[in-house]
Amino acid sequence: MLFYHFNCLDEFIKSDLISSLKAEKEDLKQTLHLYNNKKMNLLSITTNMLSMSDALDKSKLETFYETVSLLKKSFEHINGIQELTTKLDEDLTTIISLYDKSLDNHFDEIKADLVEYNKQRDELSHKIIEFETINTSILNAAIKLSLDLSHKSHKKIEKQTNPIVENTQAQKDTLKIDIELEPHDNNVLIVSEKEQKAYLPFFYETVKEIYQNPENHYATLQDVVEDLYVLPLENFKNSSLARFREAFHLIRKKEKASVTKAFDLGLELMFRYELNPIIIAACRNLDELDIYLSYLEDNQSYEFSCFEIKFEVMPQLVKKQA
Repeated sequence: MLFYHFNCLDEFIKSDLISSLKAEKEDLKQTLHLYNNKKMNLLSITTNMLSMSDALDKSKLETFYETVSLLKKSFEHINGIQELTTKLDEDLTTIISLYDKSLDNHFDEIKADLVEYNKQRDELSHKIIEFETINTSILNAAIKLSLDLSHKSHKKIEKQTNPIVENTQAQKDTLKIDIELEPHDNNVLIVSEKEQKAYLPFFYETVKEIYQNPENHYATLQDVVEDLYVLPLENFKNSSLARFREAFHLIRKKEKASVTKAFDLGLELMFRYELNPIIIAACRNLDELDIYLSYLEDNQSYEFSCFEIKFEVMPQLVKKQA
């Protein structure tokens, strides 16, 4: 806060105002920088949580769901901190501008603005305390989940008496479409039980954009398809977690929207048991998912036509009668 006693405010304005306002602006700048870094840390925690989700035992799912809810709250809090910090900085700029024009003519206005500023600065302090409390809980839960997985992985290695020797010869996926030979959109989702893979639809322009992005290191367009659009069915074995993860990725990676919106959709779809998480992964944008959900609610998913859905099921073995 800029001052602590209202009775001292007049003297504060006449003597220490500008130097205090400049120091306060610097403090707000540091606060904004700090919470930008904390936001990046939260994004990293979220990514790690999503990557470890498939390996969690059922006994750990409740902790995972609670941590996901806390992550959503923390992003809402940090957004509030950033917005209020930015507003307070703008308010200080306004007060300095009034002072520069004429302290005598704007004395009462500056005084009122400082009183309001202190109230909002106090609100910012409360928001920061609330965020740090939630953040501590998140860090503790994330560390516990990580340690549990590490312990589980270590025990699994100890039990393994016959180590599996990996085939050093790389095997190519059997692809349903060769984008180098057929440079066009793929409008078919294939879920192959035989190959234990899901072949996702894609827009050619999206694949091309990913390939041309200098931050990526794909040698060919086909490498993009193999890496991002051919997924093992193992990824979807825990349907609830897979629904959350794929909905989150849809919003963040495909729609380039906010983390809060990604959490909202992930939590909304997590327990939609009638929704196959592979469908979420296959949707190329939010519009396609909204259309599918609309048909699903009306029990008319067969009417969905944004892309074709094919299931390749293993043939049933029939015993011969004696």
